[in-house]
Amino acid sequence: MPVGTTRFERRGAAPEIPVWIPDNCTQCNYCAIVCPHAVIRPFLMTKKDIETGPEGFLARKAQGGAEVAGLQYSIQVATMDCTGCAVCVESCPDDALYMGPFEDYAEKNLPHYEFAYALPLLDDKVDKNTVKGSQFQQPLLEFHCACAGCGETPYVKLLTQLYGERLVIANASGCSSVWGGTATTHPYSVNKKSGRGPAWGRSLFEDNAEYGFGMLKAQEQRRTRLAAGARKIIDDRTASPELQKLLENWIKHFTNGDKCDLVCDKLLPLLEEESKTNSALQGLQEQNMMFRVQSQWLIGGDGWALDIGAAGLDHVLSSGQNINIMVLDTEMYSNTGGQSSKSTVQGAITKFEPVGREVNKKDIGFQAMQYRNVYVASCAMGADYNQSLKAIREAEAYTGVSIIVCYAPCIDWGIDMKHMMDIQKAAVDSGYWQLYRYDPRMTQQGKNPMMMDAKRIKTKLSKYLNDENRFKRLERENKDRAERLQGGLNDWIQMRHEKALRMSMDDLELLDFLKKRIGEVTSESVLILTAPRQVMPQKWLEM
Repeated sequence: MPVGTTRFERRGAAPEIPVWIPDNCTQCNYCAIVCPHAVIRPFLMTKKDIETGPEGFLARKAQGGAEVAGLQYSIQVATMDCTGCAVCVESCPDDALYMGPFEDYAEKNLPHYEFAYALPLLDDKVDKNTVKGSQFQQPLLEFHCACAGCGETPYVKLLTQLYGERLVIANASGCSSVWGGTATTHPYSVNKKSGRGPAWGRSLFEDNAEYGFGMLKAQEQRRTRLAAGARKIIDDRTASPELQKLLENWIKHFTNGDKCDLVCDKLLPLLEEESKTNSALQGLQEQNMMFRVQSQWLIGGDGWALDIGAAGLDHVLSSGQNINIMVLDTEMYSNTGGQSSKSTVQGAITKFEPVGREVNKKDIGFQAMQYRNVYVASCAMGADYNQSLKAIREAEAYTGVSIIVCYAPCIDWGIDMKHMMDIQKAAVDSGYWQLYRYDPRMTQQGKNPMMMDAKRIKTKLSKYLNDENRFKRLERENKDRAERLQGGLNDWIQMRHEKALRMSMDDLELLDFLKKRIGEVTSESVLILTAPRQVMPQKWLEM
């Protein structure tokens, strides 16, 4: 099936679309990183480029130091693909965006987006490993059919911006398999410069972990055989000196994605040319798609990871293999209408639990940590953009199993989706959701592997719960039960937070923490001496 076909649908479904005010903009790119559908994007261009642009095209001098010196900056919106969720407007810290009527701006501004999109990519001018820099990278997930304001898609979109050209995805059934692979339209695209993009496949709830694990083992075997073939060419000297040198460098950087790509950019064209006249190279040419390092990811929701596919996922967690997992946690079966899952918390109303769930969620993050060699992160993009970016980077770089659990607000919670990112911040501030990274590599440096990225609970839990109908409904229908269940939820949150906090402390920090908790406890030592019991002679007793 052709890729990137969603950009031709142009549904024009939004009653309002975002409009940019360039003079208010500080060029933070927050609007782009939060956009669920990749419709609002920052572009870098030259002044000469702008001279050929359509009438009314807006741009300003790019801010950011020497790396963007002499360039212009513009925010553009794919007006016909926007869903009108307004997440970008709510997330803008500078009041540089507002929602304008579709009829007034869609037709007028569409040529501006098309012009900017057609310009050469200048993504290599900036560091893609920063929040701002990542958004100059072409998103390779775009214009899909997810709900307006979807909380899942920003994480996967960011993943494609960082590693999309070597990304291989095994996607479990659920929302992400619907917006990720609807028949006849495909939202995963390819990079304009390289022509490469994510390879995507969907499997069932019950076997997606095994499906993706099989992909990993297959590509490992194929690359191993390819390396053996390359060594034989080198040993037999059956290629040109230039190609042999490139093959040697490829083997040297066999597992390093970035360095391997640089070698492959030169190696693959030369291999294709020489294989036309050298039969010894044809075997390598036939497997040329395996030269580049692949980044294998398992993606799915909490219904897959914590419920139906839990056994297979646990098998992968225990494997020690170099594979990555992204769990998009909506705390329910969102795709089938909002049924309860093992991730649903105490007191939440879902389908099949209309009077509120009695027990708390399974914590897959702490479960994965028990293996001690798994990289684990818990993220909420709206609470900390940089933490989410850092977690994805660290997970991909980790040679071993990694799992990232991503907090993903859902319309089935009974919320206004334009506040999707604010809700994530409120969840973290109240302790409802945790931000942490557990990196086993830290132990090799004599450091604590557990890093808490949100160490304090700043607000009361009620401030978070009051904004979501899945909790407020129970208060309206049965106040006493709501108080009991939400009280239990609060106790569990406090316990979980203290557990994670203690895990993140070194010995001295833990000692200070306990002193504050229970106070200084001192007592004088008493030395007690004992001797073996002896039987006294009878004559001594008669004296």
